[in-house]
Amino acid sequence: PYDNFVASALVHQGVIPCSPITPTVVITIRALELYRVSYYHNPHFSIQAYVKTLCDLHGYEFQHYLSSQFSIAFDVYLQLTASVDSLVNKVLHCDSPNWHLKHCCPACTYTLEGEQPLQFSILYALDGNDSLKRIQRKLLSEDSEGQSASIELPTCQVLTCDRYLSCEFVDQYASQDVVSMVRNEVSYLDLQDSEVNPCAGHWKNMDDQKTKKTWGVYDETRIILAVCRHGFSLLMADMVQSGELAKYPLAIISKLLEVFGKDLGGGYDIGCQFKTTLDQSPLGPLARSLNHMCLVGTFHGHAHRRLCQLDHLTTYTKAP
Repeated sequence: PYDNFVASALVHQGVIPCSPITPTVVITIRALELYRVSYYHNPHFSIQAYVKTLCDLHGYEFQHYLSSQFSIAFDVYLQLTASVDSLVNKVLHCDSPNWHLKHCCPACTYTLEGEQPLQFSILYALDGNDSLKRIQRKLLSEDSEGQSASIELPTCQVLTCDRYLSCEFVDQYASQDVVSMVRNEVSYLDLQDSEVNPCAGHWKNMDDQKTKKTWGVYDETRIILAVCRHGFSLLMADMVQSGELAKYPLAIISKLLEVFGKDLGGGYDIGCQFKTTLDQSPLGPLARSLNHMCLVGTFHGHAHRRLCQLDHLTTYTKAP
């Protein structure tokens, strides 16, 4: 077929251009797909290492700008594959809101006729990590607003997956009342909740003072992930220029309550402390009405006090 644009004509030939108007460098789709699969199996395999490998295979001297060109083409390729997947899902009628979240785990999300209900309709765990940091590179000069300007290339990727929570959605739970509540949470627990929560004041994972020094270095500090008891990914969110604030688990729980409803059980390494945060947040009334229960995972539970384990380990919990 006749192509009106150079870029689309090149894509029909099996290559992705690094520039949409007058491209001088193209990268084959096979090379991009090989890197995509390799990166999934080894996230430490960087674009620069892969480009150096291609240069050695072609007998070409490596230049740093080649990594930037490959990164541009790779972003375009990922967006093209996402668009194709979106069209396929539409044809298969799998594009309704939250469709992938509702069908991510057959054992958790599918209910048989006459099936005996369990204590927890879905048992999930959530936690953050420290291994997916991304440094924000900035210029020494400042922009018009007095902030250091970023020198990173803008990405054209737009995530359409219903299992990824955008920053806009997460920031809905960063209201001033929640932020102030989290800052005063330790003192509140020590004074009023020490009998209900035996671990009051002992867990500082959500203390933002520990990680605020990294804000000027990292743009994305980590991710927070929720998985079901069978290991299937439910929801994911980026932690941007902050530590493990309460807004991230609150946003995940809000989405899970919206989609799956009542009788959810959520394991968190500081679930005993977070239970108070959830109860005092604007999400608290909904969580109580849907009988959401905050738990502590077995792995982290061994570090909690015995009384806390009796209240928050799944083995010892009883249906109300």
